[in-house]
Amino acid sequence: MFIEEVLELVELTTLREALVGLPEVNGLSTGQRTRLTIAVELVANPSILFMDEPTTCLDASAAAIIMRTIRNIVNTGRTIACTIHQPSIDIFEAFDELLLMTQGGREVYFGPLGERSCH
Repeated sequence: MFIEEVLELVELTTLREALVGLPEVNGLSTGQRTRLTIAVELVANPSILFMDEPTTCLDASAAAIIMRTIRNIVNTGRTIACTIHQPSIDIFEAFDELLLMTQGGREVYFGPLGERSCH
């Protein structure tokens, strides 16, 4: 996968010349840094990505961009597995399938998210 394609997938094309800088001081924002981390992994052209709390410490707008980025990647045929604790309804509904586990790691549910999954 070429760099330009990766930048488009993670919506960082306009920042291709930006310096990373220090968090919240200068350079990239926290959400942009998260997308940059995803981009670095995508350059290796993996068929599956594992993401641990990709929306943590992000406001609703930045989290929505991350979820859109995840969907863009899935639309290229890759699989993404994410851990997310207490997702907002918008983030929850962005996923295709759910693996719900107890604190001890026992599976409670694994399957598709239906139309009424949130009710």
